[in-house]
Amino acid sequence: MKLNAASLLLERSIDDFTGKVLVANPEDIFPFELVHAHSDLTDRKLQVTAWCQSKTIYDQLLHIGMPEEQLIFAATLPDGTATDFDHIILYQPKAKELLDYLLAATLPHLALTGKVWLVGDNKSGVKSSHKKLQPLLDNVGKVDSARHCMLYCGEKSQPSSLFRLEDWLQSWQQDIAGQTLTLVSLPGVFGHGKLDVGTKLLLEHLSKHRFMSQVQDARILDFGCGDGIIAAWLAQHTGASITALDDSALALKATELTFAANNLSAQLTLVASNGLRDIKGRFNYVISNPPFHTGINTDYSIAEQLFMGIKAHLTLNGELFVVANDFLPYPNLLNAALGTHTRLLREQGFAIYHARQKK
Repeated sequence: MKLNAASLLLERSIDDFTGKVLVANPEDIFPFELVHAHSDLTDRKLQVTAWCQSKTIYDQLLHIGMPEEQLIFAATLPDGTATDFDHIILYQPKAKELLDYLLAATLPHLALTGKVWLVGDNKSGVKSSHKKLQPLLDNVGKVDSARHCMLYCGEKSQPSSLFRLEDWLQSWQQDIAGQTLTLVSLPGVFGHGKLDVGTKLLLEHLSKHRFMSQVQDARILDFGCGDGIIAAWLAQHTGASITALDDSALALKATELTFAANNLSAQLTLVASNGLRDIKGRFNYVISNPPFHTGINTDYSIAEQLFMGIKAHLTLNGELFVVANDFLPYPNLLNAALGTHTRLLREQGFAIYHARQKK
């Protein structure tokens, strides 16, 4: 498993990481490499904890042998997490507000005189984001640059404010396709604080679709649930139980909170999964507004894996509904996976596709 450019830049400073290290929002297996890259690190009693927002990264680290007790997959750091880390390594997220969240969540766990390291691709905005360190840390400056990436560092000299999740929640009322929902979101979650146009078009179409009535006993999957708007709308509109899947710990927490805010928790099953890997059984309906980015990079593989794997998770005559930007190459992928598909709508730069598992 290769390291990305940001991790390769971090590797050049690997001798500086001693003692207790917390890696937040890792993008690859660097936390494992940090422990094992140089044999002399064991003499420094290095302890590495990886706080993953991605189930994919969590699974990769677990698979290659990083101990489960050194891995965290959660929207927040659990109670009991150490408060005396010597180093915190932060990967610059695509959503800049997520960096604020990660800083607020991790700084209380950094010892006084401990260091924060911020690394990222130049295209991620790391050049300007390092300024967010300056009000919080001393001696903030650039440590290294290479491979179109930057590495910054600052030192903690005063106690940090306690982290409270509720300070970071964004909640609002949304009228959508005949339903009124309370939505709850967190920084970094798709659709944070707003209604995505594609999601709006999809739900308006589904509200008129003949297959979306009298389905209280249907098994329904929302693939890539984000803040839970599609899953909560489906639960409220149909009365059915909904399985909501996402790779992001933050998205799963937002969906959980959205369902709770609408008194729908009893209808929700959450699944943390890299694609369909951790899904069991078959569904009558699979609904998705699938992501096509991994970090700052365009990535069709998530949708492609969904399409190619969905036959094993649809009932006979089961149906797949997908909304996507209309320039994405999904029609051919759907045909390859399910034999044929129908474009139900093309509007405002989006398309809604429908495919069915043949009897």
